[in-house]
Amino acid sequence: MKRITQLVALVTLTTLLAVGGGTAASARGTAAVSANPSTVAVNETTTITATGLGGLEDAFFGLAGSPGGLLSTQSGGAGSTDVSSPATDGQATAYFRATQAGTFTVAVGDGETVLGTVSVTVSGSAPQPTATSQSPIIEVDSSLVVGQKTQVEAKVDGLQTVGFGLDSADGGSFSDGGSTGPSITTAVTDGTATVEFTPARAGSVTIALSDGETVLASAVVQVAAAPATPSATPTPSATPSASPTPAPVADSAPVLPWILLVVAILVIAGLIVWLVVSRRRGSGARRNGPTAD
Repeated sequence: MKRITQLVALVTLTTLLAVGGGTAASARGTAAVSANPSTVAVNETTTITATGLGGLEDAFFGLAGSPGGLLSTQSGGAGSTDVSSPATDGQATAYFRATQAGTFTVAVGDGETVLGTVSVTVSGSAPQPTATSQSPIIEVDSSLVVGQKTQVEAKVDGLQTVGFGLDSADGGSFSDGGSTGPSITTAVTDGTATVEFTPARAGSVTIALSDGETVLASAVVQVAAAPATPSATPTPSATPSASPTPAPVADSAPVLPWILLVVAILVIAGLIVWLVVSRRRGSGARRNGPTAD
C-alpha cells in the first residue's frame, strides 16, 4: 500500500512540474533544497539535499522539463526521473547524475505540492573513461530501431551484481535470461555484466548502470521508429491468379464420354433400323418370286 501511495505521489509531483506549479507554497511551509556541487559535467553526480521538511516521512524528488539526467537514492535502483526518499529529522537526500549539458531543475514535494526547487548546471562532457580505468563503462549501439534487440555490456570492477535501468519505464526492457523488465539486477562475471535490451519507443532513451545506491554510468541511445511493412498488402494481389477460368475446363472433361456414348447409341440404333428394313425387303422379294412363276 505504501508503494502505491508513493507512485501516486510521484505522478502528482511530475504533473505539478509539467503545468508550472513549481511555486513553493504549502501549508507545511517551504523546504530548502541545495545541490552539492551545483555545477557538474556530463556523467558526473551531484547530491540534492532537502531540509526543513518538518514531520514529512517521505520526500519526492522529480525533474522538471527536460530531464537531463537520472535521480537515485540510497534505497537502490538504477535511476529514474522521479524518486521517493525517506526523510529523517526533516531532511532527505537524492542523487542526480547528468546525461546531457544544460541547466535542469530538481524539485522536492510532499506528494501534493512542490515544496522547493534547485537548479543544476551541467557543463560540457566529462572525460570518457578508457577501458583500462576503474570507472564503469556501458557499451551499447547508439542507434537502434524499435523492437531491435541489442546487447548491453557493462565493464565494472569490485561488484558482484549491478542494476540496469531506463530514464522512463516505456523506453523498453532488459533481459538476462532469468528476468525481464525496464530495470533488472544481473550478476557481474570477470568484471563484465551483460544484458539484452529491446527498445519499445522511438526517441532518446537513457540506459543507466547502478550499484544499488548510485548511478555509476549511463549511455544515451537514439531509437528510430520501425519501418512500415507493406509485405501484408501484396498477398491480395496473389488472389487474382488463384481464380483462373480454366477451372471450368476441368469440369467439362467428363462430358466427352457422354458425347461418345450418345454417338454410339445413335450408330447402333441406325444399324438396327437398317437391319430391320433389309429383312423386310428380303422377305418381300421371296414372296413376290413364286407368284411370278
